[in-house]
Amino acid sequence: MNIIKENALVIYCLCLLCVTAACGNHKTGNAPNTDKKDTMEVLVTNISACSRLYTAQYDVRKIMIYTDTTTISGNFLNHHVKMALPLSDRKIAIPISATAKAFIDLGKIKRENIIKRGDRLEIILPDPEIMLTSTRIDHKSVKQKVGLFRHDFTDEEMTSLQGKGRNEIIESLSKTNIVTDARQNAARLIVPIAVQCGFKEENVTVTFRKDFHPGNFNTLIRQLK
Repeated sequence: MNIIKENALVIYCLCLLCVTAACGNHKTGNAPNTDKKDTMEVLVTNISACSRLYTAQYDVRKIMIYTDTTTISGNFLNHHVKMALPLSDRKIAIPISATAKAFIDLGKIKRENIIKRGDRLEIILPDPEIMLTSTRIDHKSVKQKVGLFRHDFTDEEMTSLQGKGRNEIIESLSKTNIVTDARQNAARLIVPIAVQCGFKEENVTVTFRKDFHPGNFNTLIRQLK
């Protein structure tokens, strides 16, 4: 299986423009003793306004190989016998490509997820979610080998195999760094938003749900129906 990692195209500039404008208006319209609580509310509002922040993309290619043989079975001299019929084999190799995108749903950010301790700020982000946006069969590269007494694989059978390939691709994603990449890229994008609202970069920390572990991976998967 081939996995190609890419940085997703993130609408980062739009997020920063939105936050810069809001934070700028907030600072301009208040006296130097701006209410700290109000500043935090502005930060929460503008981070959550960015909605889904796509931070990582993996392109995956897998070749599904399936063999189907017609067999006969019965009893011979009190022994159970099972044997393949001559010229009854069917084999197929189906190249399947898929695109997985990881994103942070910033709409889930709540006030309690942003903690201020003195001049230090901690932003706790939701776990990355992974969306398998598409799976495609490379029909031109499909290879079949069909025995004389068998028929070619039907479209229905190929669709079923595509579904199995999708499931195997999902399982393989748990062995990649897509979640780690999504987290790291999200942190790089969120810190400047806090800086735009007046916090020093070295005082901003981005963290995630503390109890996350690889066993939770399947709960992060979202699929397009």
